[in-house]
This record gives sequence, C-alpha cells and structure tokens, in this order.
Amino acid sequence: MKKIYFDNAATSFPKAPYLSKTVSNFIDNGCVNINRGMYSLSSDLSDLVIETRILLARFFDCSDEPEKFCKRIIFTSGVTQSINMFLRGVLCEGDHIVTGSLEHHAVMRTLYNLKDERNITFDEALCDEKGAVHADSVESLIKPNTKAVIINHASNVFGTISDITAIGEVCKRKGVFFAVDTAQTAGTVDISMRKSNIDFLAFSGHKGLLSLQGIGGFAISEPLSKIMKPIVTGGTGSISHSYNQPDILPDKYESGTLNLCGIVALNHSLKFINNVCIDKIRDKEHKLRDYFVSLVKDLHDVKVYCADNDITTSVVSLSFEKTDNAYVSKVLESDYGVMTRCGLHCSPSAHKAMGTFPLGTVRFSFSFFNEKSEIDYCVNAIKTILKGV
Repeated sequence: MKKIYFDNAATSFPKAPYLSKTVSNFIDNGCVNINRGMYSLSSDLSDLVIETRILLARFFDCSDEPEKFCKRIIFTSGVTQSINMFLRGVLCEGDHIVTGSLEHHAVMRTLYNLKDERNITFDEALCDEKGAVHADSVESLIKPNTKAVIINHASNVFGTISDITAIGEVCKRKGVFFAVDTAQTAGTVDISMRKSNIDFLAFSGHKGLLSLQGIGGFAISEPLSKIMKPIVTGGTGSISHSYNQPDILPDKYESGTLNLCGIVALNHSLKFINNVCIDKIRDKEHKLRDYFVSLVKDLHDVKVYCADNDITTSVVSLSFEKTDNAYVSKVLESDYGVMTRCGLHCSPSAHKAMGTFPLGTVRFSFSFFNEKSEIDYCVNAIKTILKGV
C-alpha cells in the first residue's frame, strides 16, 4: 500500500534533503556544547549558531543589518514556548491584549490561564467569512490599557492568511506591541518583520522550515526586549559571577543548554529553502492546493473550507456531511495509506468562528514534496469511501 503524507501543517515530511546526513555528522563528530569551553569544537559550533541567527534575521527581514540584529534571534523549542515567553514575560496585572478569532491553543490556553493568574483581559478580533482577520477589526478593540496585539499569520485549520502589514501599521500608530505567530507561514510565505512593524515574531522549525521537531524561536524588537522578562532563568555561560540573570541578548532568554542538534538541522534546512527559493516552494504548494480543491469542490455532501484566492497557505479542510469525519480520515489511512488530521486541530476558536465546532474537519495540508498523482489517488479514495457509506 502507498504511504502518502498530507499532514504538513502539523509537521512537514519529508524534511530538507540530506538533513539526516548533516545531523548524523554533527552527532558523530562534534556534538559538544557552546559558551562553556575554549576548545575548537565548541568555538566552531558557536560560529554555526551565530550563522544560523544571521540566516534567520535575513530570512524574516528583521533588519537592514542582520549581523547586528542576530543577537535578538532567540532559540526555543518552537512557537508554543515562544508565545508563552512573550505573553508571560510581557503581560502584567490588569493589562489588555487583542488577538484573533482563529488562534491556536498556544495563544488561547495561555491567555485563559493568565486571565485567572493576573487578571488580564483580552478580546478576539472576528474574522471574515473566509477566515481572515482584518486591521479595522483589530483596531476597533484596542483600548487605553491594551499592551499588545497577537495574531497568527495564517490559520492552521483553514489556511487563510491575514494582512499582518496592515495590522502592524495599526499597532504602530496606536503604540502597542505587535506579535505574530508564523507557525503556518514561515518557509512558504515571505515575511518582513520590518515592513509589518512586528515586535515579536515566533517561528517553528518543524513545519514549513523543513527541519526537526523541538527547534524554533523568536525574533524580538529592541523596545520589547527592554520590558519583556525571562520566564526561565539559569546558566548561560556568561556573567557567571553574578546570581542575576544576564540582561544581554540572547542570553537573557536562553538559559540552559540549547538544542544544538536542532540548530544544526535548522541551519541546513534554511540553506535548502534559500537555494530553492521560497517563491518556487509557495507556487508549487498553491498549485497542489488548487488542484485538490478543483477535484473535491463538487463532491456530494462534502463541504470545502479554503479561501478561493492566493491569500492562503496549502491547507484545505473538508467536512463530510453524511458520514463521520473521523471515519473518513481513519479509512483513508488504514485502507489507502493517506495520512491526514481530523478533529479540532488544537484550534477550537477557529472552528467556532467558521461554524465547524464541535465536529471539526478533516485537514489536508500539502508540501513542496507532494505530487499531483498523490492527490489523484487520494481523491479517488475519498470517492470510493463515500460510495460505501
């Protein structure tokens, strides 16, 4: 039986070519630590970490001087940890924050927790019928005590991309910090921290950046870094005579040993994406998405959730109105080898906003490495399953 992977919105597979060789070479020949020793293996690895920070600063257009900005690229385990560091490090008693109606639990569970812990308040900017959050909706919710706006660049359920540049302009004019969750767009959509006036850009390595699970991070503006407190403290290999957490970056937010294996992998995958060109990746993924939609849009008793324009990622959600979504997803994998994700996708807010709560959807998410022949096979499988119910 074929094995076809259509769950790239959760984790990309396959990864960047020859990633395993790069990681294996690191483990076998230089798996040491940095900032703890003077030996050459450590200093060489430190140089690679700095290079990766610079690659990311360029990748997200953080500054016209990426070599200087790179200290404000902070490594974490991924977007969830990054968002927690932002929300818990910035919001204080009585603060207000604006978010979108399509957010992931990384944002929503943390906000609900902080609502109880610190008496913070928040409002959700409603999306349009396609699932995009607009700047005017965000602006209407900003209050005198609003400290920040946090928006996911694209929905992990419906794929719709919000105009973060317009939202960033509102935040700049209103004098509030702007945070963006790029989990679904980093690696497949051009993102400019400068042009969109972003103060906090969270990214994960294991999705569109085609790298390993457990590596990600954030880019932070200078004004935000002055007020954001670290939520984890400890050894950094710097200023070791003091019991106070260093205030220098990136040390302020990087206590303990970094996921150096993940950083080595991220370095490799970023170079692959740069070599291929992000526009080429995005173009192929769009063509795959459009092709899939063209084949399923007229199926009886199947509702398609996907924007009908280019302002979207390669994510398409389907709802099967005369059979159980979970049944279709299960049989696709068990009988045909097609892997999808069914349910609420850790985003009940998105499903409530789009009317698919509580049943959820079956999500199909394509990558640069998928082919049209796989989509043909999948759609034929769906048709066969529907005939049998």
